[in-house]
Amino acid sequence: MTDLTVHPTPLVLAEQVSRAVGCDVWVKRDDQTHPRYGGNKVRKLIPLLAEARASGVTHVLTAGAAGSHHVLATAVHAGALGLRVEAALVPQPASPHVEEMLRASAAQASRLHPCANFPAALATLALRALALRARGAHPRIIPIGGSNALGSSGYLDAQFELAAQLTAMGIPRPDVQVCALGSGGTLAGLLAGCALVGDVGEVWGVRVTPPLATPAWRLRALVRATLRLRGSHLEPPPLRIFEDALGGGYGVPTDDARRARDLFARDDLMLDDTYTAKAAAGLLALARRTPRRYLFWQTLSSAPLGPLVGSPARALGPDLRSLLR
Repeated sequence: MTDLTVHPTPLVLAEQVSRAVGCDVWVKRDDQTHPRYGGNKVRKLIPLLAEARASGVTHVLTAGAAGSHHVLATAVHAGALGLRVEAALVPQPASPHVEEMLRASAAQASRLHPCANFPAALATLALRALALRARGAHPRIIPIGGSNALGSSGYLDAQFELAAQLTAMGIPRPDVQVCALGSGGTLAGLLAGCALVGDVGEVWGVRVTPPLATPAWRLRALVRATLRLRGSHLEPPPLRIFEDALGGGYGVPTDDARRARDLFARDDLMLDDTYTAKAAAGLLALARRTPRRYLFWQTLSSAPLGPLVGSPARALGPDLRSLLR
């Protein structure tokens, strides 16, 4: 077993994107947090899995949509630490990327539980935890996206990493930072880190999940809880949410997201329709409205999925295939 760590990820200027919007757009390459499977989930899993191991946890239980990056990241990295991983999955609009993610999760997780919706998924996890405890195991339920105060603290630390890089590279601090707003842990951690680091610009979350999934009051509470975890009672920065990128719903592609995906690809930055393309579309809208110095948190893993899917790829059973809508 090895410890899970993240070395500072690259900070690069997206030249083609910057030229298109008429202002500097820098990118924090959190797609490179880990060579086996990266993305933003890794930063949140570092404290979550460290605490789980210290507590003698044997099984990690979590939930997500069919193509969940969090579920796959948990299966990969908790599995590498010797923990068994089970996940409850709910339906998601089908796409080649979502299907490949589902195949990788099926190959990496100990067990997947197809569920009709998130309430059913959470009930499934609770029942599995009871059953495992009855057998003498020590399960731990990790919230959707790893987005509690402990998980969010990974992105509090990321703000310190960013501030050190900006100083070392002699780059002015951004006026605006932008990330996808899904389960909320990345945004909450960045806001908490902003309170501690100081002037690192406004932090915007671009909503990619419905407001009922991550309401503003819950996000504010998560920011404060993350700060309290570090012994701080500082007032957090304002919560800023770009609400116009969601489109038809979670995982449903939009024309603006497709255009953003094509533009960012010119800088060799690969985006997905569910999270990062919509977040990029939000950034482009903000930058065209108010040209300033922007920083985009690229949170989609750029590690190849093929090795995680395996060869030959395992066929999806009808229960898992039914999750692709």
